[in-house]
Amino acid sequence: MAVFAGKTFSDTELLNGARKVLLERSRLLAPDATLSALQDLKLWVGEELSFEENASAAFGRALSELWHSEYLDQLPPLMNRFERLASAYFVRRGSVTAFHGFCNAWREGLLRRILLFAEEGLELNDPGYPPVPYALLVAGSLGRREQTLEEANRYFLIWAEKDVGYFENFAYRIIAILEQCSLLGKIGPNTIGKVLWRGSLEEWARLVGVRGAAEDLSAHVELLSDLRHVYGDEAIAREATGISRSHLERFRGDEHFTALAGRHIATPVALGMLGGIRVEKKGEHVGSFNLAQSGLDPLINAVRLLAMQHDLEPGPTLDRLKALSTLGVLAEQFVERIEAAYHLFAGLKIGKEIVLERPYISPAGLPAVERKKLKNALEAIRQLQRVVRRTLSGKPRSMAGQLLSMTR
Repeated sequence: MAVFAGKTFSDTELLNGARKVLLERSRLLAPDATLSALQDLKLWVGEELSFEENASAAFGRALSELWHSEYLDQLPPLMNRFERLASAYFVRRGSVTAFHGFCNAWREGLLRRILLFAEEGLELNDPGYPPVPYALLVAGSLGRREQTLEEANRYFLIWAEKDVGYFENFAYRIIAILEQCSLLGKIGPNTIGKVLWRGSLEEWARLVGVRGAAEDLSAHVELLSDLRHVYGDEAIAREATGISRSHLERFRGDEHFTALAGRHIATPVALGMLGGIRVEKKGEHVGSFNLAQSGLDPLINAVRLLAMQHDLEPGPTLDRLKALSTLGVLAEQFVERIEAAYHLFAGLKIGKEIVLERPYISPAGLPAVERKKLKNALEAIRQLQRVVRRTLSGKPRSMAGQLLSMTR
């Protein structure tokens, strides 16, 4: 899929549109000019095909080397090579979904290899392979299949029986490798247990059943809604995800939980009361706003809560939006606006990651056309928050009302 000027086109629509433009232009050209144009087009298509084939081959080789790596110190160079490959592809194509696809596949492959290293043990006196089956589940960007170069995931190591003393040491081996590969993010020693939670299915049921305080709501909803199995025993994973889904169903009708969710959805976007883009007034990022905190995250959170209310399966934000449109929860034109906002903010954030910058952008430094795109995207996100707030309060707005609000 591709997005231009706020509209999403399928691959077939793009090809048909290109053919139509080519035919219309050729009517205005002499035969020799038409031939020259077609030859230029053939050369360009050949170059693009070559780029795609080379990128696919390079990514395949990196995955193969990852899977066949024999030593831990082989992982960081492979990760660096992958990041260069994915970054170069994004700079050339600018596709958010393609970048996510590359990063999802790589991160899942990396996690599987890390767990196999941990099973083999880091020291000669390690106790060997797990005595009972286990599963690794993940929540966060990888759980939604929206992985980027950043680390923003929570991992859950779950086994069926009571811990026989093996898994605590096993978890520390995993943590050590994750840390060596810089996959723990910016956390302190007291929060490592939250990044890699471990416990039996019985302990897992207690964890997901805790409703939590308001400040924990976002993480808990994310845990329940974005949870996904990435490695290990499928039966354990099915039971664990089933437990989380049953608690999600119970929370859906809970008035206290709904009230907390309603407050959570009010997270302000970078849009002032008078419609101007709101920026930081002091500090290191004066004149800028955070693309993630004031744009992308509120969008993802709003879609997640709406998906939770309508019992949708875990999946990417764009897939959830399509499902909500199909169900008639959101008007198609409104969904197109939200999709365009997602591509805009996610693309800008990925661009910042690639150049190792924090996700801040200064509207004043952009051309007027780009500032208008940002403002329109922020307005769409704020309208989405209103729709979700009405849904949580039991007063969903009609699709006609959504369409009317888009023209204001």
